[in-house]
Amino acid sequence: GARFDRTVSLRADGLSPMITWGTTPAMSVGVDGSVPADGGDAAMRRSREYMGLAAGQPMRGLPVDVVFIGSCTNSRLSDLRQAAGIMRGRKVARGVRVLVVPGSEAVKRQAEHEGLDRAFVEAGAEWREPGCSMCIAMNGDRVGPGKYAVSTSNRNFEGRQGVGARTLLASPLTAAASAIAGRVEDPREFDIPGGGR
Repeated sequence: GARFDRTVSLRADGLSPMITWGTTPAMSVGVDGSVPADGGDAAMRRSREYMGLAAGQPMRGLPVDVVFIGSCTNSRLSDLRQAAGIMRGRKVARGVRVLVVPGSEAVKRQAEHEGLDRAFVEAGAEWREPGCSMCIAMNGDRVGPGKYAVSTSNRNFEGRQGVGARTLLASPLTAAASAIAGRVEDPREFDIPGGGR
């Protein structure tokens, strides 16, 4: 019996998974979108130059060197289940390094109990101990200068994952799809065993 000033209905089925093109989480487009023009905005231009991208360049298909599925924000059990669903029965693209870092010891134990670790390892990913890892270029887990990483971490400022590293923030699903494809990929293109698309 509550009364509302306004009711808004949104259809989410038409939204694309998002990915960043710049050096802040706000600099993002749909994975099937293109790098925007800077329109005279110096920060956008600097970010685009740092990332080595051109205005109008499609994000989908951009070759990637490293995929990091981890961080305190995107390595919950539900995230790992989604990523494993994409990777199960597939192989990581040649030349792509993939690190999967659970969000906690409890998440790691449960993921191993469910066999998620085997899905990652059999695909060619590294199953790691919980911790910061590549999220902040810790313990030698770095992205090389000029290399592209699809990362599920929550920040992508210049040098976050290594000096000169170019970080594209994305969901665990998009990261896993990109690991398999060897390039930025739309996870909606993948049939997930037991889970549809």
